[in-house]
Amino acid sequence: MPPSPDSTTHPDYRFTLANERTLLAWLRTGLALVAGGVAVATYAPDLGVRWGSAAVALGLVLVGLGTALAGYRRWRANEDAITAGRPLPANWMMPTIAAAVAAVIVVVAVLVGVEVLGR
Repeated sequence: MPPSPDSTTHPDYRFTLANERTLLAWLRTGLALVAGGVAVATYAPDLGVRWGSAAVALGLVLVGLGTALAGYRRWRANEDAITAGRPLPANWMMPTIAAAVAAVIVVVAVLVGVEVLGR
């Protein structure tokens, strides 16, 4: 009879699978931000200034890239903690990405305001 896996040395697979689903959510969010950047670059007007849509598109693409990379980093740190039986590390990425998205929204609001007031 083969030995049964020792529950103290191997983490519950449900934790690993939940961690993978979280990574996929981060990747979907990053992809959506990149797609938004492509859409702005393709379809948006200049947004009040000649470089407006290009700046917003670049910002969205960079935030999307950062989100995907941050999601992978978080997945790796969580996976290491799960395997070692340690508490999960603190999450500094969520407020950082939320602030970056908020900054892009503020830029869009200012550029739309310039466009509307310039008419």
